[in-house]
Amino acid sequence: MDELKQELEHLGLSDKEARVYLAALELGPSPVQDISHKAHVNRATTYVMIESLASRGLMSTFQKGKRRFYVSESPDRLMSIIQVKQKELAEKELELGKVMPLLTNLYNAEGAKPQVRYLEGPEGIETVRQIFEKLPGDFIQIYPREDVLATEEFVHGRLEHMQRLRHQEGKAGVSARKLILVDDPSKLENENMGVGQVRMLPRSEFPIHGEVTVRGNHVFLFSYKSAVLACVIISHEIAEVVRAMFELAWRGAQEYPVKQSTQK
Repeated sequence: MDELKQELEHLGLSDKEARVYLAALELGPSPVQDISHKAHVNRATTYVMIESLASRGLMSTFQKGKRRFYVSESPDRLMSIIQVKQKELAEKELELGKVMPLLTNLYNAEGAKPQVRYLEGPEGIETVRQIFEKLPGDFIQIYPREDVLATEEFVHGRLEHMQRLRHQEGKAGVSARKLILVDDPSKLENENMGVGQVRMLPRSEFPIHGEVTVRGNHVFLFSYKSAVLACVIISHEIAEVVRAMFELAWRGAQEYPVKQSTQK
């Protein structure tokens, strides 16, 4: 009986509604005091439960002489509860569909309410790479070469990441511009720098231990100084500010020929 009660509760009946329904179902047509006794629910509450069940079409009543009897309807009527719930869910789904564009606009709202995510460690770096690779369009980067190569979390999977970007570039016409902070540009003559155009900045003048990358309305920030930390900011306005700063640095940077990968 307890299992049956639990199943009825899963259908939406309360504990006492389930008790009263099962008691009346087992007893057959009965006066309220008998149902109350068998269900272990006080008489006043039993009346309330009977009314609630009757409103769902699960109980009915009839008069016989001077006495009133109550009876549970066929268990087949329980299907009506599921049907009502299905109808309610369909109506809610329809209503949600109407407001979904507005909710999406709020979720994607930019400017005053940028979205910010923080990620750490190797798993975080890989997650950031996946986010970055799914974005469309060109991108810009500023990063310190020596710090990147000295950071194990970035070295792991970096070649595969660059190959995927190379494939993306050839397939979708994606281009990139990179400002690389270096100690000695002459050491880069035979180094594979991935995709796009490259210009150099002397690290002696710009001792930066972090990276800034912009793609679409996403700004990716990395810190290498202590623990590896990544921050992803989604904001059109912030992305445009960083792009403007990048343009200033790009115009003043030294152009330097570097080896481009031919790997696919």
